[in-house]
Amino acid sequence: MRNLPLPSRSDDREHLRKAIRTYANKGAVLGHDITPAEFEDVIAIYDRYDADLAQPSDFLKGANLPATLRGAIHTAYDTTQDGRRLGVIRELVSKGVDLCPICGIAPAVELDHFLPRSVFSPLAIFTHNLVPLCHSCNHAKLAGFAAGVDGGAPHPYYDLLPDVEFVQAEVEIKNNALWVRFSIDLNAALPVGLALRLHAQMQALDLDTRYQKELNTYISGHAIALHLSFSAGGSNAVRSFLELQARYESGRFYRNHWRPVLLQALAAYPLFVDGGFSTVLPVPQDIRDDMFVMNAVPLA
Repeated sequence: MRNLPLPSRSDDREHLRKAIRTYANKGAVLGHDITPAEFEDVIAIYDRYDADLAQPSDFLKGANLPATLRGAIHTAYDTTQDGRRLGVIRELVSKGVDLCPICGIAPAVELDHFLPRSVFSPLAIFTHNLVPLCHSCNHAKLAGFAAGVDGGAPHPYYDLLPDVEFVQAEVEIKNNALWVRFSIDLNAALPVGLALRLHAQMQALDLDTRYQKELNTYISGHAIALHLSFSAGGSNAVRSFLELQARYESGRFYRNHWRPVLLQALAAYPLFVDGGFSTVLPVPQDIRDDMFVMNAVPLA
């Protein structure tokens, strides 16, 4: 997981003005004609959400608001799709977010209501309650890992993560294959309770399994570099390559992204850097011959 920048609230009122309206449908007047007082009541719910750092409460459900107003805000979220009336909200929340901030695997193509709009309808279009996620993380979260349960899912805006390593990988070569297990370091220097919440999130979203499905394809992309490094300088060169690549990918993604975490674990695993990588990532003979000609050095 990584933190996301908190979206600006400068256009909250404009979003509400666009969202809440009356309209005719088959001779009936639907929607809601919001009053100035009701308008401020919704803004007060937004303010309370921020002040309480997204902790759920009855106040955020807006029970004092007319049911037609709650329904109008709930329905307005459907117009946040690109090109529709409130598409600017999706654009604002998703700006600069490519990969899902939870898994770091897939593009963040969906918006998640951190507090579900089925219960907290006044927050349906509030930017601070909308988090860009990939489909897999959003779907798994909807299946039951909600805020307010044992601290709930960490909030990418409010649960600020210190610059420490808290995702860890255990690596092992067995039967000529690389085995990896990802987990949360429960002893990491994190705010009280956050490590357990991250651990619960990793389990609920089955992130270890999802990372394992990605790692073989990912590590095979480094096969030639590993063989060339070993040929040029042995295990020290392999270790240096892995450490440098980890530093690069930490900057490209973030410190606790699964890729640099994996690379650091491999760099610290003697069996892998001492040549074990060649059993996991064997190079076909024709490629070995071309590498030998190109470098005029023996291969591992």
